[in-house]
Amino acid sequence: MSSSLPDDINALKRLLAEQEALNRALLEKLNEREREIDHLQAQLDKLRRMNVGSRSEKVSRRIAQMEADLNRLQKESDRERYADW
Repeated sequence: MSSSLPDDINALKRLLAEQEALNRALLEKLNEREREIDHLQAQLDKLRRMNVGSRSEKVSRRIAQMEADLNRLQKESDRERYADW
């Protein structure tokens, strides 16, 4: 079996530490994106409740824009989550 990994245990430990650091950074980025999605979803829910009582075109446009932003963020998050699978 051919491998590009070094045989030296210290070199392997360094590679593992680098990979773990990368994983932590990616996980933090993913968590940040999910917090942003949750925040947008909460704002969207609030606007929808406001829009029930008044059919303001401005509120309706804002809801549509936020839905588009939320959809885009969710797709980006899914792509990033499964990019290495």
